[in-house]
Amino acid sequence: MKVKLLSGAEWMNVKEKIITFAVRFGDSRLTPAGIAVLRELSPSLLINDKSESAVAVALEDGKLAGFAAAVEAGERACLIVVHPQRRGQGLATSLLLALQIRCSRLTCSVAADNPASMQACFRAHMKAVSMHSGPTGKPTLRFES
Repeated sequence: MKVKLLSGAEWMNVKEKIITFAVRFGDSRLTPAGIAVLRELSPSLLINDKSESAVAVALEDGKLAGFAAAVEAGERACLIVVHPQRRGQGLATSLLLALQIRCSRLTCSVAADNPASMQACFRAHMKAVSMHSGPTGKPTLRFES
């Protein structure tokens, strides 16, 4: 499995495919606002090595197995989706670690009823720093790297 950070040009080429993937395999955990932020993500925000926005993809035999995106270091959005057949293999952790390479800091909000995503954050050396009510009203942990 290959994990890769996308350039702005690569993002423009695969943007719709990733959004379709997110909607199809996000298990209804991604909010419409999160998808909207992904749709609006400008390729100009992905141009340098210390950007505060990044998109990482995991490819297996040239096919998308998962992706993670952080916009404004995760403050606007931090989204992770892994294909159901690839879950449980540490892919979400690898994607988060890739985002941390690009972003100088990273925050992610994870609903308390999503232990798999919490585990990925902990394995990516992120710390749970607070709890708040998320956009759907669920208790949500804020993770920071």
